[in-house]
Amino acid sequence: METNGDRQKVRVLPRLSQRTLVTGVLGAAAVGAALLFTAGQAQAAPVSVPGIGEIEIPTEIATQFGLASVPSVDIAPQPAVGETFAVDEPDASRMVGIPGHIIVPPADPVPDQIPVQSLLPELLHPVSPAPESRLVVVAGLGTFAVPSILPPLVGIPGVTDPAAAPIPVPAAMPKKTVGERAVEAARTKLGASYSTGGDGPDSFDCSGLVQWSYREAGVEVPRTSYSQLAAGTPVSVDDLQPGDLVSYYGGSHSALYLGDGNVIHASDYGSGVKISPLTTMPMAGARRF
Repeated sequence: METNGDRQKVRVLPRLSQRTLVTGVLGAAAVGAALLFTAGQAQAAPVSVPGIGEIEIPTEIATQFGLASVPSVDIAPQPAVGETFAVDEPDASRMVGIPGHIIVPPADPVPDQIPVQSLLPELLHPVSPAPESRLVVVAGLGTFAVPSILPPLVGIPGVTDPAAAPIPVPAAMPKKTVGERAVEAARTKLGASYSTGGDGPDSFDCSGLVQWSYREAGVEVPRTSYSQLAAGTPVSVDDLQPGDLVSYYGGSHSALYLGDGNVIHASDYGSGVKISPLTTMPMAGARRF
C-alpha cells in the first residue's frame, strides 16, 4: 500500500532530477569554459536555463547538449540629439542631422522647365528677303523668305520658286510636207544607176524615181511621166516648193524640185540619179501631190 511518504518521494524525484541535470550542465560548462578560455579558443553563447535565466556557456558545450542559444543582435549606438553621422549609400555618403529624428536633405531641385514656345521653330512670316534668302510664293498663304542655299522647290503643288527655272519646252519641229519627205527619200538614191523602166530600189528611170520617192513618203503617184504631169495640182514656177513635180520636154521627163533652184532626177545611162539646175532643160509644167 502506497503511503503519504511514498507520494512525497515521487514528487521530489523530478525536482531532484531537473536540478541535478542543470547542476551537471553548469558544472560541465564551467569546466569546459575554463579549459577553452585557458586555451584562448572559447566562444560563448547565451543559453536560457528555466528557473535561472540566461547564462553564457561555451558554444561547443551548448552544441553537445542541444541547448538553444539566444541569437545575438548587434545594436548600433544611438547618436545624441543634434549629432551627425554618415549614412551608407551605394555610391557615396552624405551627412544628415538628427534633431530627435533623421532629416534627409531634399534631392537636387529640378531646374526650371524650358518654355514650350522656345522649343518650337520660328513661325514663317512674310518678311523682306535678306541678302542670303529668296522669296517663294505659297498659294493661299502668301510670300515667304527661304534660305538661298535651299535647293529650288520644284514639283511642289502651289509653290512658286523663282530659283526653279522653268523646264524648257522643246520647240515643236515643223511638220514636213509630203513633198519634203519625198525629196529626202530621193536624196538617199543619189548616184544610183539609170535603167529604162527601173523603179528602184537600186536603179531608176525618171518617172520611176518620182514614184518610188513619193511611195516612201506615203503617197502613190502615177507610174509614167506623162501620167504624172496630168495628175496633181498645177503650180507656177514662182510657187515651187520642195517635192513638187517638174516636167520637161513636153512631159517626157520627170524631176523633183529640191529648192534653191535645183532639181533631182534620174538623168540618163551615163549619169544616173543626180542634181541639176531647174532651168537646164525646157520645162513643160509643174504639179503638187
